Amino acid sequence: MIIDFRIKPPIPGWEKLFEEGRDAVPRFHKLQGVNPVPSNTLEETIGELDANGITHAVVMARGSVPGSSNDELSAFLSGQPSQRFIGFIGVDSPDAEGAVATIAKYAATGLFRGVSLNAHTLLPHLPVGDGSWDPIFETSIEHGYPVSLTLSGFLGMNEPRKDYEFARASRLVRALKKYPELKLIVSHGGWPFVSEAIAVASYYPNLYLSPDLFLGFPQGNLYAEAANLHLSDQLLYGSCYPNISYEFTLSRYRSYPWHEGVMRKVLYENGARLLGLPV
Repeated sequence: MIIDFRIKPPIPGWEKLFEEGRDAVPRFHKLQGVNPVPSNTLEETIGELDANGITHAVVMARGSVPGSSNDELSAFLSGQPSQRFIGFIGVDSPDAEGAVATIAKYAATGLFRGVSLNAHTLLPHLPVGDGSWDPIFETSIEHGYPVSLTLSGFLGMNEPRKDYEFARASRLVRALKKYPELKLIVSHGGWPFVSEAIAVASYYPNLYLSPDLFLGFPQGNLYAEAANLHLSDQLLYGSCYPNISYEFTLSRYRSYPWHEGVMRKVLYENGARLLGLPV
């Protein structure tokens, strides 16, 4: 069994997002020999999940803008025949107040199990984990939601405001210390500041690293080494599909010499505990 902690399937209304993302990472990073995902439809995507043994997939909305919205994800989740797809409320809102209101609104539907935030979108553009974010963290705790923050050079340097500060997990130390009951997930794993992210997770067991595609990038082996050494309970598998293929991510995860039991934790058990699934 595998939980994919980061996927953007072509659900109704998200088809353009899916199509535009099918080769985003290989194109941006100029990766050689990496092909776009083979699927074009939701049915074909589900076929890929089946073929790769992925039993659950976390879908993170972005906000209120059509094409990646909470409304579209809510409609899909309410009508899915199984519980394979798990939704996170997207709070890419103009400010923290709007993010809090968004969490409250969609938590009331009972359809979601977490919160997703792209750190560079909140205004004003304050440092990652700034005290002004606390109402977001507190509201998430109130609803029992883990919070996924996307931190990496891919976003930090692929936006109009090119700023590596939006890739640094160390900026979360204040919040991790203040809210030990808050489960924070760093999607993209804080790459390229890999050692920094590992160091923070080493001191704060409420920080989880989901390096997704970056486990296959330079220094990506350090995530696996840390899991083998002492962070086996804090590493999650995510694919970043369709930005890159399962052929790329799963082959990298499976190629590492994991210690006994560690790969199962990374691919399923750690995520299951965060999502309230059977372990």
